Amino acid sequence: MNDLPSSTQIIPFSRSPQGDMFFEAGAYAEALARLKLMVTNSCLGVLTGEVGSGKSTLIRRLVQELDPVRYQVIYLSQAGMKPRDFYGDLLRGLGEEPNFYLSKSKLLLEQVLNYRALQRDKSLVVIIDEAHDISPTMLLELRFALNHQMDSASLLSLILVGQPELRRILRMNKYEAIAQRIHLQYHLGGLTSQESATYIRHQMKQAGLTTPVFADSALGLIHSETKGIPRLINTICIHALYEAKRNGSEVVEDAQIGRILADAERQRGTAM
Repeated sequence: MNDLPSSTQIIPFSRSPQGDMFFEAGAYAEALARLKLMVTNSCLGVLTGEVGSGKSTLIRRLVQELDPVRYQVIYLSQAGMKPRDFYGDLLRGLGEEPNFYLSKSKLLLEQVLNYRALQRDKSLVVIIDEAHDISPTMLLELRFALNHQMDSASLLSLILVGQPELRRILRMNKYEAIAQRIHLQYHLGGLTSQESATYIRHQMKQAGLTTPVFADSALGLIHSETKGIPRLINTICIHALYEAKRNGSEVVEDAQIGRILADAERQRGTAM
């Protein structure tokens, strides 16, 4: 059977897939297309998904595909983010020093955005990750941050990324003003059974591995146990590859996947 990739080779089932390792099919292709529309239309967009569903991978892919001559991306991620954090980090990302007074920082940001628009500078793309965890005052503040306009054109794209809880939060009455400003939204669920199998085969093929072959029964068990969540699929498949290498197996059967799952439960202390 083929050796597992060395440190200089492409590694399948990586948390940060590069190039052709990115699985651009089904829901992921649709999600990426909508993210690009959010940027092109300079609007407020929302991407949600379960833990491990691939949100971070999609955001990295989006940033990689944006033309750096046309776009400047500022990535923000802070638990409990407050307006002062938002304006401060945004201004620093734009090369400006925020003011001690929040109102002056907001005014400075407006001036900077207006100047960039007049100079036809790079379009600004702001990504707030873990948006389900920002403070209520910050979420309410977004309506003011989105009100900076010139000639009826928005001066920035704002993408909120978070867990499913973000969808529930945005449906609350007090956030109606924000919800109405959302132009595009996409929820990333788990892969379908067919997509899970295609994903696993894609990872193996792009890494140049022809063996071990994942039997259909193994693929089915992996999907049923992971509900199609890529991070969980990756973990199981990495264990399966190393076990197959150790045993000299050319086929990964459902029995092997079952042993891996049972061992994982023992390690977590959840086995009966």
